[in-house]
Amino acid sequence: MINFFNQQLQSIYSSKKALAKDIAQRENKALLALHPKFEELLKTKKQIELNIVKTKSKGLDTADLQNSLDNINDAIKQYATQNNLRFTPPYLCPHCKDAGYIDAKPCECLNREYLALIKENSSLSALPKFSFDDNKLSSMEIPQAKGMSKLYSIMQSKVCQDFERCKWNNFMLSGASGVGKTCLALATANALLESGVSVFYLSAFEFVNIFLDKHTHKQTALAKKADYISECEMLIIDNFGEEPIYKNVTLEYLFSTLDKRMANNKKTFICTQLGAGALISRYGEAFLSKFTDKKYSLSVGYITGENLRK
Repeated sequence: MINFFNQQLQSIYSSKKALAKDIAQRENKALLALHPKFEELLKTKKQIELNIVKTKSKGLDTADLQNSLDNINDAIKQYATQNNLRFTPPYLCPHCKDAGYIDAKPCECLNREYLALIKENSSLSALPKFSFDDNKLSSMEIPQAKGMSKLYSIMQSKVCQDFERCKWNNFMLSGASGVGKTCLALATANALLESGVSVFYLSAFEFVNIFLDKHTHKQTALAKKADYISECEMLIIDNFGEEPIYKNVTLEYLFSTLDKRMANNKKTFICTQLGAGALISRYGEAFLSKFTDKKYSLSVGYITGENLRK
């Protein structure tokens, strides 16, 4: 789990506890009204506990009071058992009691809440729900079928199924329009999300607008996504090269973001229609080297073939 959602998760679980406590108080109040004897026992217990505190503060012996407390606790337990009384808050998760953790390990309910948050923040909801199972390239007689099928296999087995040990930090698909780059990126994004990896999928145009708002100190919903761009485990930028070049914004924030992500072992996946020459002309050789160095990057030559959108 990344720390980006810690505050939201804490808020969710604080609300769960508050709700359980509020329901319990209302239910317990109604229950005690039906059992005045039990309510009296609880009042006596509270008074004895208060007397113990006062007696201890004076340095006096509390043995007799402790015996009285033990006796009243036995009476309370006996009465509750005989009358089938339960005062446990109605926690939404009976396993962790809405704490989110069991023995310092995330409860399954916390994993579900986290998965819901990363899906909500992935920006994938408006895009086609494409998966690796939807890939039919191997059965198609088109020029890019063999190469793209191999890429699908690599992304599924060596990246999505083994994300933590994947040696690559940067990925780049460069090719003509409609050859299948976006479908592979979507399949990768959806597979990673299902396995609990945080993904942020956006166009290069959206990427630039986020940092333009941040740069001009606009308090917009877009600007608030800048931190997630840095912290998500897989950043996918589609239509790379179609974004406007704003002075002191586009290249500066792009390079600083990539450097920060690489330093923190985060992965970045770029889809572009630009070839190597155009990428160098637009972004410089240093940029291209980040996505072609085989030590930490996976990229292939310019992909050509039939336009699958037709």
